[in-house]
Amino acid sequence: MNFPSVWGVWSLLILSAGVLSQDCQRLQLQEVFNKDAQNSLKIMGGPFPLECKTTRESLRTKSLNLHHLVKRLQTQDRIQIVHQTLRHISKIYSMNLGSVTWARDKVEHFRLLLDRQLSELQECVRKPGSSLRRNSAIHNYFRKLEKFLNQEGFSDCAWEIIRTETRARLQQLLFITAQISRRN
Repeated sequence: MNFPSVWGVWSLLILSAGVLSQDCQRLQLQEVFNKDAQNSLKIMGGPFPLECKTTRESLRTKSLNLHHLVKRLQTQDRIQIVHQTLRHISKIYSMNLGSVTWARDKVEHFRLLLDRQLSELQECVRKPGSSLRRNSAIHNYFRKLEKFLNQEGFSDCAWEIIRTETRARLQQLLFITAQISRRN
C-alpha cells in the first residue's frame, strides 16, 4: 500500500472521530468505510479463481438476505443488524489466515476498515434506551461460514469463497446504511 493511500485513510479516521457518536443517524461515514472495504476486498484477491468452483459447491448454506431481515425494522434495530454483521465479518477475518494468498498489508487494511466501522457503530448501539439484540439468522449464517472454513482446513479456496460472501454482505450493508441515512 502506498503512503498517500495510508495517509488518506488515517486522515479520514482522525478527522471523522466522533462524528457518528455525536449523531448516530449520520451514517454517511459508514458508507465511505463500506465502499473502501469493498474495494479493499476486490483488490485483495482479484476475480474469483475458477479452480475454487468445486469448493464453492461444498458450502451448504443459503445466502443471508439482510434486506429481508431489516424490512420492517426501526432505525435503531437496523443499526444493530449492521453492527452485528460487521462484528461477525471481523471475527471471521481474525481467524487462521495462514493459507491465503492475499498480501498481508491489504488484509490488514481491510481489517482496519472493519474495526473503524465497528468502533463508530458501537457508539450508536450504546444509545440510551437501546439494547443489544442478537439476530439468530445472522449468527447462524456466520457460524456456518466459520464451520465451512474449519472443514476446508482454512484453504485458499475456502477463503476466496468467504471473501465473495463478505463482499455480498457489505453490498447489502451499504444499501441498508444508505436507507437509514435517507430516512433521517
